[in-house]
Amino acid sequence: MHTLSPRHALLALLLTLTACGSSLGSFQITEESNEATVMGGAGSVLDALPVKNLFPPMQLTINLEDELDQQDAGPAKAVYLEALQMTITDTAQPQGDTDNFDFVNKINVFVESSKSGSALERKQVATLSDVPKGQTLVSFDTDDSIDLKPYIEQGIKLTTEGTGEVPDDDTSLKAIVTLEVKLL
Repeated sequence: MHTLSPRHALLALLLTLTACGSSLGSFQITEESNEATVMGGAGSVLDALPVKNLFPPMQLTINLEDELDQQDAGPAKAVYLEALQMTITDTAQPQGDTDNFDFVNKINVFVESSKSGSALERKQVATLSDVPKGQTLVSFDTDDSIDLKPYIEQGIKLTTEGTGEVPDDDTSLKAIVTLEVKLL
């Protein structure tokens, strides 16, 4: 009888798992939040003061089971935030209006459950300091050590704190997240 070396046995196991439709490792998904509008009105008493919710909460709709089915992947072990961007949208820009992130000085982004009475803690997942002038798309420094899977399972939303000024007029925006799904 011929025995396999440990190396060949591992290779045979990996090939068997792959042939059976199981996936090892991870994959990425990109999702967009609902659109949010920051109400404008320059000259407000809130100008240059810290603001708890700099932007309205942004809901993310992520169906993890559908994403796993599309990837023909096994169960997810964890989900981590790989990248976060925010972009200005056209909704609050009538013809001739141009909006950007100049009204923002610093933004901290938090993840929360959208489930009422959830025991999940609000956690900071991203930050942006020194927002470049004139930008309509900004990229955040992210914390990729927080497992977002429990938040996704309950319904995930992003909230913000930061400093800045009230924009001159209404400004619409949305978040774009890239998630790393780790598999069992």
